[in-house]
Amino acid sequence: MPLDRTASVPVWRQILSDIEFEIRGGLVASGQKLPSELELSRRYGVNRHTVRMALLKLADKGLVVSRQGAGVFVTDEQPEYRIARQPSTSELEQAMNDATTGELIASYRRPTSHYLAGLLQIDRGGELLVLETLRQAGSRLLSYGYHYFDAARFAGIDTAFARLRSLSATLAEFDCRRLLRRATWIDTRMPRKVEAAALGIDLDEPVIVLSYVDTDGEGRPVLFGNTVLRGGTVRVRVETT
Repeated sequence: MPLDRTASVPVWRQILSDIEFEIRGGLVASGQKLPSELELSRRYGVNRHTVRMALLKLADKGLVVSRQGAGVFVTDEQPEYRIARQPSTSELEQAMNDATTGELIASYRRPTSHYLAGLLQIDRGGELLVLETLRQAGSRLLSYGYHYFDAARFAGIDTAFARLRSLSATLAEFDCRRLLRRATWIDTRMPRKVEAAALGIDLDEPVIVLSYVDTDGEGRPVLFGNTVLRGGTVRVRVETT
């Protein structure tokens, strides 16, 4: 991740946001060891004191724990507030899926974590195809999205989305015409640089993150997603019946 050294947000906080994104997004699993201070300082091009500050703040959030002589590890999963399964995706998510104004910001492959392999029911040695998108619902609400697919099953979905600009239309080309919401997690954090730029907010303005797993009509997982929204732009409604 490139750091914005001219921003008012300290560099250590930008590093914190980047690592927090990976932990809360399931890209780094519970119990997994983080790279060493030296490795992180090389990754971000900063001194070890700056990295240490970010790690201390992650520990304050309860996301990591330092073990003497062993390193820094991601803590156990936090307790969840479970939301009853709904028969389909939310109206807001469906509107963003159907819109034909989506923009593909980036696409890349990465090894799956144990956590995401379990959610998507793919081999732990498998590979993910990740789409980063900017989508819109209505005239004002923007969302920055991360969409994680089984790379073997959905090869080429990035080029299809770039052509169609609609997630619903793209998935239809892969015989996924109806999505069911299996689970949703609601969280908040500080934005990454790319998210802040896309959403038109400052790096110190919190965002809402809706993480979810969608399945097809037969219950087979299709994707794991993160929808990032500017704080205060939506209200989350939970229905239990």
